Amino acid sequence: MNQDFLKQTLLFQDLTEEELVEIILIGQVIGFKKDQVIFREGEPGDTLYLIVEGSVRISKMSNNCEEALTILEARSFFGEMTLFDQEPRSAWAIAHEDSSVFAIRSSDLFSVFENNRSIGYKFLWAFCQTLAKRLRMTNEKFNIMMSLANVGF
Repeated sequence: MNQDFLKQTLLFQDLTEEELVEIILIGQVIGFKKDQVIFREGEPGDTLYLIVEGSVRISKMSNNCEEALTILEARSFFGEMTLFDQEPRSAWAIAHEDSSVFAIRSSDLFSVFENNRSIGYKFLWAFCQTLAKRLRMTNEKFNIMMSLANVGF
């Protein structure tokens, strides 16, 4: 893991070189084989993941059938919801291909935020921007579905 990779991710792009080192020190790179489960819906969550290489599917399971919600590529992040609500995981994360992720435990991340408020501010700002984009995309998808439903498809 290096500063260049983190600098290219949305969550950490505004951090200084010194701040990036603080993040590198609290995380670890973990490898997953294709179709290996990273976490399951309903499990407790305490880790944020950044995809270093490969891709990860976020899925829901129904009657032992997987419904992929999205496939995330390198430099994307997932597992972030439990950072803020301490609720169990809301979906499955599965390696879509051989992948490596940079895992950061939430307790370690919050310790960094406590010691360096600038990092916390920059992270939260980037996180809020990402949530806004995701919400807009979800609204667009919902509008398309409603339009199709009203037309009778």
